Amino acid sequence: MAVDTIPEKAYLAALEVEFQYRLKSWPQAFLPLATLYFGGGTPSLFSPSFYARIIDTLAQRLGFVSEPEVTLEANPADISREKIIGYRAAGINRISLGVQTFAPEGLQLLGRRHDGLMVEKAVDILRNEGVENLSLDLIYAWPGQSPAVLSQDLQKLAVLAPEHVSAYSLSLEPGTRLAQAVAAGKLQVVAEDVQTEMMQLVEEGFENAGLHRYEISNFARHHQVRARHNLAYWQLYDYLGLGAGACGGWRYRKDLEHWAERYCNMPDPFIYMRRLEQLNASPPAGSSSSELWPELWFEKEIINRKTSFIESLMMGLRLRQGVGLAGLRDEYGSQTVDTIMPRAQKLRGDGLLDWDENNLWITDKGMFLSDTILSYLL
Repeated sequence: MAVDTIPEKAYLAALEVEFQYRLKSWPQAFLPLATLYFGGGTPSLFSPSFYARIIDTLAQRLGFVSEPEVTLEANPADISREKIIGYRAAGINRISLGVQTFAPEGLQLLGRRHDGLMVEKAVDILRNEGVENLSLDLIYAWPGQSPAVLSQDLQKLAVLAPEHVSAYSLSLEPGTRLAQAVAAGKLQVVAEDVQTEMMQLVEEGFENAGLHRYEISNFARHHQVRARHNLAYWQLYDYLGLGAGACGGWRYRKDLEHWAERYCNMPDPFIYMRRLEQLNASPPAGSSSSELWPELWFEKEIINRKTSFIESLMMGLRLRQGVGLAGLRDEYGSQTVDTIMPRAQKLRGDGLLDWDENNLWITDKGMFLSDTILSYLL
C-alpha cells in the first residue's frame, strides 16, 4: 500500500503503543541507541514533524550515543528543500536515496516514480542543505539490462560522488509482477555469466570512483561512512524494530534451544494500526511479555544455538573483513567452530576462503561466488 494513504497521526499513535509494549519485553531496551533507520516503503512521504516526534521520544526514553547515525530512506521524487531542512532539524543525518537505475526502461520495469533528472536535482538539494552522508541504492541485472547500460549507470552515479553505495543484483521475489512476467516468458533474466560480468563491472566502477567494498553489496568512501546500522545486522547485534513490517531480535542464550529471539510485525499498516489500537484500549492482563499477546500483530521465532551459529557465519562472511573467530568460539564453543574447518580448508586450497588467528573471510576471488561458498561451508 502507498505510504501517502496512511494517516500520520494514527500511525504515530500505533508506533508509540508498540514502543511502550516493547520496552517491557526487550532485554536491552534501556541501552543508548547507536543507530536509527527509517525504512520500508517510501518513508520520505511522511512529514519532518513525524520523525521529530519519534526521535524525541526515543531520546527521552532510551537516549542516544554521541553522534548516532540516523538514516532516512528517500525516493528522489519526494525530495524538496523544505523537507530536507525539516528532516535535518529533526535529527536525521544520513539519507539513503533509492536511485536503482538511470535507464528509463529499467525505472519503468522496476515501477519507480522518478527519472535520472530527478535524481540529480535531489542530490543537489541534499548537498545544498548540508547532507554530508549520502548513500545511493543501485539495482542491476534487471531483465533486459546489458553490461553497457550498467556501465552508464555506474558513470552517472560516480559523478554524483556519494559517500556510500548499496548495489544489489535484482532478486525476483515469488508472486511479484516481475517474477510472474519472467515465469510467463514475457521477460528474460540476465544470464548467469553476464551477471558475473556485471558484478565485476560494479566493483571496478566503484573502486575507480573511490568507493571501496566493505560488504558483498556495499561500498563506502572511507571507514567513517560505512552503514553502521547495516553493520549491526551483519554482526547480529540486538535491534529493536517498530512499525508495520518491522522486525527486531536479540540473543539471550537461555539454553541450546532458546539462543535468540526474532519477531516481525504484520506488513499491512492498517491492520497493524487497528491491532495496536485494540491493545492500547484493553491490554491483556499482565502483558509484560510478548508471549502474552501472540499472533495478533507480530510473529515470533525462537532461534536455537545451531541456527544462530549458521546465521552468524553467513552474515559475518558477507563482510570484507570476515567474521571474528574468537567471537564465534566464545559464543558457540571451539568444537562448533572446528566442525566447519575441514570444508574451509578445501575452500582455502581453491583460493576462495582464508583466515588468520583473528578472522575468517572470503577472498577477492571468492567474492563473486559467496552463495556457493556458504552453501558448501555449511
